[in-house]
Amino acid sequence: MSAPHELPEPERDQAPIFDWEQIRDYVGYVRHAVKRHKWLALGTFLVTAVLAISAAKLLPRTWYAESKLLPRRTASTIIPGLVNPERPNILNPDPPNPMRPVNDVDGPTKAAAEAVLRQDNLVKLIKDLNLLDRWEATRPPLLRFKDTVMRMLTSPPDEDAMMDGMVGTLEKKISVNTNDGKVAIGVEWGDPQLAYELVEAAQQSFLDKSKEEELSSIKDAITILQEHEQLAGVAVKEAYEDFARIFSDIMVERRRAVGDPRLLPRFSSTDQELAQLRFAIRTKRRAIADAQVQHNQRMTEMQDELAQKREMYAPDHPSVVEIETKVASLRQGSPQVKALQSEEKELLAEYAELGGKSMPFPDEPVPDPYGLERVLMGLLPAVSENPSAKVAGELLQSRLSAQQQILKRIDSAKLELDIASKAFKYRFTVLTPAEFPRKPIKPNALVIAMGGIFAGLILGVFAALAKDVLSGRVLESWQVERGLGVPVLAELDRGPSQ
Repeated sequence: MSAPHELPEPERDQAPIFDWEQIRDYVGYVRHAVKRHKWLALGTFLVTAVLAISAAKLLPRTWYAESKLLPRRTASTIIPGLVNPERPNILNPDPPNPMRPVNDVDGPTKAAAEAVLRQDNLVKLIKDLNLLDRWEATRPPLLRFKDTVMRMLTSPPDEDAMMDGMVGTLEKKISVNTNDGKVAIGVEWGDPQLAYELVEAAQQSFLDKSKEEELSSIKDAITILQEHEQLAGVAVKEAYEDFARIFSDIMVERRRAVGDPRLLPRFSSTDQELAQLRFAIRTKRRAIADAQVQHNQRMTEMQDELAQKREMYAPDHPSVVEIETKVASLRQGSPQVKALQSEEKELLAEYAELGGKSMPFPDEPVPDPYGLERVLMGLLPAVSENPSAKVAGELLQSRLSAQQQILKRIDSAKLELDIASKAFKYRFTVLTPAEFPRKPIKPNALVIAMGGIFAGLILGVFAALAKDVLSGRVLESWQVERGLGVPVLAELDRGPSQ
């Protein structure tokens, strides 16, 4: 015999998939459980909702700011090509290539992440924006409370540890993306003002680093050329002194040939030495004047370069400090001039010991009553016929030509440096400038609050239902019917459960 309320097998095969009556009983049980324990359900709902709303209000917020730059390859070649059409192709190592993919980026752009996230740049950002002090002032209350508790449990970190921690935080919070052919710099931070300032500072640091890299090769070339020019100047000086010594000997021979009384035997020893000393003193003074002019030119160039660096960088930047040191060293005077002046004093002392009188300056006319015109008339043939003078003259001319070539290259390199510096502002286009974030990206307060309210409803119903289930009491008539298999004839309402 079949069990009570159990359908026969043919009817069971035709029964519906869902037992709607049973479902209705369960729904009624849940509804009645909420009514029986309405304060428990309401309290659970309120506690959960309040906690969710409090979390949405108190959880630390994260703000996001971003800027995008578009590199322009042709910008760095059009203006230099128009200003200096004769510039060598080596200064344009990456010309436009129609076979290159559209979104492909160049080397400096690919290294944007390394340029922005390198440690010295992050340390500079921290110092420029005073992040160590502003970090505490802009911390959310919840995180500030956590920091207070951690400081009570552990010793406070020193400045170096705080700097290392801030560098690590910046490495995680700053993102640099170049996948789509653009340079996107983004910052996630707990304060909107700092997020905005960090993006601007990171963008400017990337532009400064890119400009420095593009100009560094030209600056290195100028430095190398200037070193070679100094060596060429020394070689010219040596060749000039050799030629001057040979020329002085030729002058003495010419004066002896025309019967200069200063070269007679009774005066030959002293007068010849005095003549050579006078010529050496005049030569030394001309060298002093030339060296002083070169020193003044070098001083002017360094002061101009210092003014440009001060416009580009902060006063404590290594480039500014290095140039200021060089300028201070130049202001103390030229070592070459001092050495030449010391040599001049020695020549003057020797000249005075031989009985020489005051020495006129090179530009001052020197009286010569001893037939200078006759000396000069035969001087050129004497020089041209002298093999040593010819070799010394050609050597001097060759070294002068080499020095002029180097000076010309230095001028071209300085022109290229100025052009590249002025044209760099067209190197990148700011597609999306940094903007002050208007709302945080996380947490989503509305989603948290609505989720908390919904969870409160679920938990309230679950709490009321759990209390009835765990009590083990029979509260509904269908529980008797389904549990005992007998029908319920009547129900007695005893009022709400206490």
